[in-house]
Amino acid sequence: MDLSVIIVNYNVKALLEQTLLSVYKAIGSLQVEIIVVDNASADDSCQMLKEKFPNVILIANKENLGFSRANNQGIEISIGRHVLLLNPDTVISEDTLVKTVYFLDHNPQAGALGVRMIDGTGKFLPESKRGLPTPAAAFYKMSGLAKIFPKSRTFGAYHQGFLDEFKTNKVDILSGAFMMIKREVLDKVGLLDESFFMYGEDIDLSYRIVKAGYDNYYFADTTIIHYKGESTKKHSVNYVKIFYQAMAKFAAKHFSKQKGLLFNTLINLAIFARATIALLIRFFNSSKLFFLDFSFIFAGYYGLMRYWEIYNKYVVGGFYPSEYLAFHVPAYILLWLGGIWISGGYKSPFKLNKSIRGVIIGSFALLAIYALLPENMRFSRALILLGSVWALLITVFIRLTLHFIKFGHLDTGASDKSQVLIVGGTDECQRVKGILLNYPNRFRILGFVKPFNDTTSGDWIGSMDKLPLIIELYKANEIIFCAKDISSTDIMEMMGKSVLSDIKYKIMPEKGAYIIGSNSKNTTGEFYSVDITPALSNPEIRKKKRWMDILICLISLPFTPFMLFRLRFFKSYLQNWMACLTGNKTWVGYNQHVDTGHLPKLKPGVFSVGQILDASHTDHQLIQNLNLMYAGSYQWQNDMDILVKAFFSNNFATSL
Repeated sequence: MDLSVIIVNYNVKALLEQTLLSVYKAIGSLQVEIIVVDNASADDSCQMLKEKFPNVILIANKENLGFSRANNQGIEISIGRHVLLLNPDTVISEDTLVKTVYFLDHNPQAGALGVRMIDGTGKFLPESKRGLPTPAAAFYKMSGLAKIFPKSRTFGAYHQGFLDEFKTNKVDILSGAFMMIKREVLDKVGLLDESFFMYGEDIDLSYRIVKAGYDNYYFADTTIIHYKGESTKKHSVNYVKIFYQAMAKFAAKHFSKQKGLLFNTLINLAIFARATIALLIRFFNSSKLFFLDFSFIFAGYYGLMRYWEIYNKYVVGGFYPSEYLAFHVPAYILLWLGGIWISGGYKSPFKLNKSIRGVIIGSFALLAIYALLPENMRFSRALILLGSVWALLITVFIRLTLHFIKFGHLDTGASDKSQVLIVGGTDECQRVKGILLNYPNRFRILGFVKPFNDTTSGDWIGSMDKLPLIIELYKANEIIFCAKDISSTDIMEMMGKSVLSDIKYKIMPEKGAYIIGSNSKNTTGEFYSVDITPALSNPEIRKKKRWMDILICLISLPFTPFMLFRLRFFKSYLQNWMACLTGNKTWVGYNQHVDTGHLPKLKPGVFSVGQILDASHTDHQLIQNLNLMYAGSYQWQNDMDILVKAFFSNNFATSL
């Protein structure tokens, strides 16, 4: 057996399926066994493996044993000459396994290797090659100096930024996302240290390999996608703490007591610095639009006030008192901005109607309060009205300007939708399109792009070799590759060619039911799965559905006395009416004749999706699709439509 591939899975069924498909494509002439160790996943990962990958060796743990212990379980039963530790959130190229096995076979001094990794946006992941985390190197990384001077041999030592990402080199530390190790080396240095539950176990094993006299290599001749790369994480205080604990454990194990004390001191300083910076950045990002609004409204109001003083001379004494500008004007502005905040105008994505509504609310509140003030505090109602108009105009102008800077156009509605290009053969493109059409408010399909060497006729807007140009011309911000028609190698090559930084890349696996990818290059990276989120997963949409239930209760209330003429179901109707009013039920819910565990949770429905269909013309697949469409593109009109149809159906009374 040439190679044993060990994959530890925990609740990432969709990603695991894509990883396994890419591994099978990369086996070539090698003899390979694949072992998946599942750490008590609750997403039916094990069932998926049994149905779709019966040849995979499965170890199903009853509890989460951690990354190190689970990998060791797989290694202990494996029989390959080499062992590959592979994350379930990766996609490997078709040449990855053949090239890496060949390299280890023909380099006697090599003990283990890692490969070039990119994230879900096509960016190189610096953790592909790392140096020994000495106290200084770890401090430079965590303090941010490594990011400022990535190519420096001193400050960039942790991620070895001075090494060319496209050249194979010896390195100290490899990433556990893809770590191929010779069996003879594991027999000599031992397995992963199980005291490392999360982070640090790959650093520890890499260091032990070097100490045993072997070389670790960064192998640059193949590339893989790693969706959860460290560089895609927001460096939160929590992440810094977890990383520190792993580094402290490593230092205690491998460094002298004196060096370990120095390490802990430096790391604690780095944690304090990083936490302070993280909090400041978070505060600035969440409040920059607020301060921008405040500054421009204040400047404009100041100009209006001076004009009113000098040119209109409506002010007794000629000028407003200093406290008016120092206290009253800021209070007015806070009321306008408070109205915007209440209306949701500071939530992303920013909506013009929310900003306008917020200023109007703030203006009414301001005028109401102004009317209650004593005479000596009423300076100018006209200025308040003019200020309201200015606040309205400038907040709209600010949002339009920011939108134009980011998107290059003034169509604020268009930015809410992903502008999608689908790359693949005709059948697969149509399959992707069929999924996206279930979510009309989220996606705008720009067109199909045909793969390399595809000579078939079809509704193409271009070919894959012109993809960067097509992206630019069509202003696309999302690309979906069909893995059945395009090799992983070609996908990664195209991801690397794009010069645009805000492109999202996703992959539709062959025969898969999921479109998988990184939601955003700025997301935490902890959880990636199906990127198409049903509308009912959105708290705001669920809130609208709840209000719809209450509205239906209020509308139906006047008709309640007429129900007394149908005493046999009046009690049931009253119970359901109360349950919907109190939130224990919803007027329209899922059809419970099929499994709904994969959908957003809903209260039991009085009426259900598809219940008015003739039972003889339905099957489980149809009902499942109806449930999925209801959850995916929910609008309040859907409930009204179902209720009206149910009211005129033969089984209306029995449904109550």
